Amino acid sequence: MTTAGSDPFSEAAIEALLAPAMRRLPPPTSLSPLPYDLNAGVPDRDSLPWRELLEATRAALEEDAAGALTYGGQAGYEPLRAWVAERQAAETGLPVTAANVTITAGSAQGIDNVAAAFIADGDVVITGAPTYPGAIRTFRARGAQVIDVPQDDDGLVMPALARVLDTRRMTGKQAKVIYVTANYDNPSGSTLTLERRQRLVELAREHRVLILEDDAYTGIDLDGPPPTSLFAVAGGRGIVRCGTFSKTVATGLRVGFIVAQTEVIARLVLARFDNGGPPILHRLLYHYLRSGHYDPHVARLQEIYRERRDVTADALRDLCEPYVTFRTPRGGFFHWLKLAPGLDAATVFRAAAARGVAVTPGTGYFANGGGEDRIRLVYSALPPADLRKAIEAFAEALAAVAAGRE
Repeated sequence: MTTAGSDPFSEAAIEALLAPAMRRLPPPTSLSPLPYDLNAGVPDRDSLPWRELLEATRAALEEDAAGALTYGGQAGYEPLRAWVAERQAAETGLPVTAANVTITAGSAQGIDNVAAAFIADGDVVITGAPTYPGAIRTFRARGAQVIDVPQDDDGLVMPALARVLDTRRMTGKQAKVIYVTANYDNPSGSTLTLERRQRLVELAREHRVLILEDDAYTGIDLDGPPPTSLFAVAGGRGIVRCGTFSKTVATGLRVGFIVAQTEVIARLVLARFDNGGPPILHRLLYHYLRSGHYDPHVARLQEIYRERRDVTADALRDLCEPYVTFRTPRGGFFHWLKLAPGLDAATVFRAAAARGVAVTPGTGYFANGGGEDRIRLVYSALPPADLRKAIEAFAEALAAVAAGRE
């Protein structure tokens, strides 16, 4: 019988077997059990189009059950790829075809697919500060050195990015990838201006660095459409655009896509070892998309999230303004709060949790330190009445921290 001290597969032994990069990874964010979850960036549950998806599942199986229930290839279901390509071509004016598209398990797998194909141990990836922590985890798990560039209310600061790229060139180890969420950044909610998009493309071309455009929140447009996509500005060259149906249809489907030039797509498909995504999900989603339900559904989502954004913003201004400042985002799911001097995000996080409100400290969104004066607040998951109650409790937490009672 193995004793605790001699167990060859104890927790300590398993830890010793881990790849070195895994030991440096922070835990991912997750749903909170607290009554008011302003932490997890998930869609509204009541708006999920389950009836239409049920119809689409039946249609997909009746049309070709064998095709839906067997391997479907690394690139994904060709008609779905063609649907995505048609939308991208209409948006960008570029000659995008199914050959420019591969289907992924959400944009998260798309990011990892790019990292697997292009990032080796010690390679440099540039991100914003702040940025999506899932991307930081992915790049570091692949052994990347993550260098961050400041962001302001209009996205990546271009002079700072130029300095980083120049410095990397002088050291002889240029960056491989610039990762950016141009529309409704997670966590900052910022939208990169058209001028900055143009400059970013110029810098990437000058330094021969691939741009990874995370487009997870496009479609959640709350103040009209965003500026021209980076993919369009770049003419589709030297850029990988990751999109998803998680925010506009359902996170549980885990269906996203990558759009890129064919030379890049070929390498991305080669770098996959998962035998492709589930064909049944690709096919049922395709049936749903072509049913005519999708665009009205997205329009309804925009109404839902616009109301929730505005209710939360009004409550923050009414109840929390002495303690926080913020800029209302044009889309997406997030308010990015700057705490007043003297308030610490970790303390506010604990005080809010004690009152039943889950928020996210800003420190998790910085690859190399920062965010102690920031809080990310999600408005997508709760109905307006609950959002107002959550902000009331959050305001009590802020006041308690400011008064030194926490």
